[in-house]
Amino acid sequence: MAGHSAVRLLSRPTCESHFVTEANPVMLLADQLRALTPDTPHSYAAPDFARVPQSPDWFTPREVTQSMLASEAAHTQVGPAVFGARLAGSLGYAAVGRLAVALAVAGRAYDTGPDSLMLRLDEEGLVAQIALRSPRLAVLPDDSLAGGPHVTVVQDRAALASWAARGAYATLSVLVEQVHAHTRYGTVAIWNQMADSVLSPSTKAPLLAGQSQEEGRAAGQLLLDALVAEGAPIRRRGTVRTVCTEAGREVLDPVRGMCCLFYRQDEEKCGGCPLVK
Repeated sequence: MAGHSAVRLLSRPTCESHFVTEANPVMLLADQLRALTPDTPHSYAAPDFARVPQSPDWFTPREVTQSMLASEAAHTQVGPAVFGARLAGSLGYAAVGRLAVALAVAGRAYDTGPDSLMLRLDEEGLVAQIALRSPRLAVLPDDSLAGGPHVTVVQDRAALASWAARGAYATLSVLVEQVHAHTRYGTVAIWNQMADSVLSPSTKAPLLAGQSQEEGRAAGQLLLDALVAEGAPIRRRGTVRTVCTEAGREVLDPVRGMCCLFYRQDEEKCGGCPLVK
């Protein structure tokens, strides 16, 4: 791709600091991911749950679906398919979308299993922020956090994706069935929505870190492979197209594998809609 830069991971803290050796590794990763979008720090970060402001809007995966289904936001009134699609996209990005960004730009993974992930809902009953109760992190052998407390070292990126997928699948498999039972939106369609929630951010986020989009998307594909190995019936993964920015730079633009149905809420089709060529 024209203008393609050398691959590099998001800079990591070194172990020269006493703070780094003593800090919760999840918080260190959260700080890295906040730096990608400092104006909207919750976009990618997954901090320690004990260090975020507490409110009644926080839920475990076991609790969250009932609260999301109780919402009276516009997407709940359009039809069951639209409702199911919005829930699938929101939950997918919460449990695996942000996780894919961590894999893509930092080469690190955290635990989104049902005993770790916490979700804060916004006024529309969609996920606004996540946090983690588990301090566990998985890293590659050359990571500066390797050998530290709560840190698991894995052999390669495929193993890193497999480690991440186990907890994510344990959480999402239950949520998918709950969304399907209420909306009758198909389980394969829901999982395909979640695949888009992985590949879109893992393709776009590397631009914010000055990294390779191809490598980021490859990390997302590894995570999807690992989810399929766990049992996720993912059938569509979407594609990419090359677009030119206002600055004249060619970048990859993800095209969804599954329509999010957002246009059925009297909105314009999104830029990555598979219904638009």
